[in-house]
Amino acid sequence: MWIQMDGAPPHFARNIRHFLDQNFNGRWIGRGSPIAWPPRSPDLTSSDFYLWGYAKNLVFEREPTTREDMIERIRMACRAIPRAVLLRTVEHFAKRIRLCIRANGDNFEQLFR
Repeated sequence: MWIQMDGAPPHFARNIRHFLDQNFNGRWIGRGSPIAWPPRSPDLTSSDFYLWGYAKNLVFEREPTTREDMIERIRMACRAIPRAVLLRTVEHFAKRIRLCIRANGDNFEQLFR
């Protein structure tokens, strides 16, 4: 398993990088990681532009009561994502790449309609 972190300051803290080095040795992407996160990289992945928001809505339909409840809600939300939703996010990926290329790597969200 790999983990991907952006360059946000909280993700760059020494204790966070140490934890990632210990638990994802050589398998994490981010600022200060074995695999660098490209500067100003557009978030093209399906999870970034859609899926996390979809799952978050499922998780927070009701307020979590405990840490274990939150973990279980996240697991259930991931299992509950319909196959059709996953396929649509993959289909949109190619379109997002083409728009990114057309915008020369600049912001292209306004082009995505």
